[in-house]
Amino acid sequence: MAVRSLQKVIVPILFVCLWQVVALTGKIDPKYFPSPVTVVQSWQEWVVGSSSDPGAWYSGTWSKHLRDSTYRVLIGFFLAGVVGVGLGILIGWFSLVSNLLDPFIQILRPIPITAWVPFAIVFFGIRDPSAVFLIALGAFFPIVVNTTAGARGVPKVLVRAALMLGTRPSLLLWRVVFPSALPSIFTGLRLGIGLAWVLVIVAEMLAVDAGVGRALWTAYEFIRMDLIVAAMATIGLVGFACDQLIVVVRDRALRWAKGL
Repeated sequence: MAVRSLQKVIVPILFVCLWQVVALTGKIDPKYFPSPVTVVQSWQEWVVGSSSDPGAWYSGTWSKHLRDSTYRVLIGFFLAGVVGVGLGILIGWFSLVSNLLDPFIQILRPIPITAWVPFAIVFFGIRDPSAVFLIALGAFFPIVVNTTAGARGVPKVLVRAALMLGTRPSLLLWRVVFPSALPSIFTGLRLGIGLAWVLVIVAEMLAVDAGVGRALWTAYEFIRMDLIVAAMATIGLVGFACDQLIVVVRDRALRWAKGL
């Protein structure tokens, strides 16, 4: 267990050490290449505030920005998950639904989410619904595509066995197709939550006036690279925590697949 835990942190530790060494050489202006120590100090002030500079725009505002971003991500991800899983099951199992919807989804999927920003602002304004719309739209595509693949890949022998054991055709989706597609569904959910945290930064930069993304953009305007890195690290760590939470749920839900 200890060896496995060490394996998971050794690369990040080496990366931070290398970063610190390069910063200490002084060959790069620290204003544009802050050291890890500087980033941690600025991050601490962002989190708890500073009595020496109580008027700083970022001092003590970290929890508020993170709360706003987390709210938008969870709402957008929930909407994307419900719609994506539901449509994915139907598209993967029913050829008529596939013929009607799959081509349309595949046409929309390559369009960059940033292209939807003007529409989000026009219809929702510079408010939370704009960000939620962009996050939900972006997270929807990996979820629906993976769910569709899982539903299409249900072994026919399972379907025949269920019918022979008395399962009604109307219950096949819930009792056979959905459980069999769960591994692919969880893959889509993991991709979706990661993309949701990517998109919350884009959405907050362009469509709302609060959140970690907005704080990152403000830090850029003030050329505060230390705060930019702190914002990036915040998103990375929280996104990783959300991904691991889905992994825990997946492992519990798929115990049957491991014969446990």
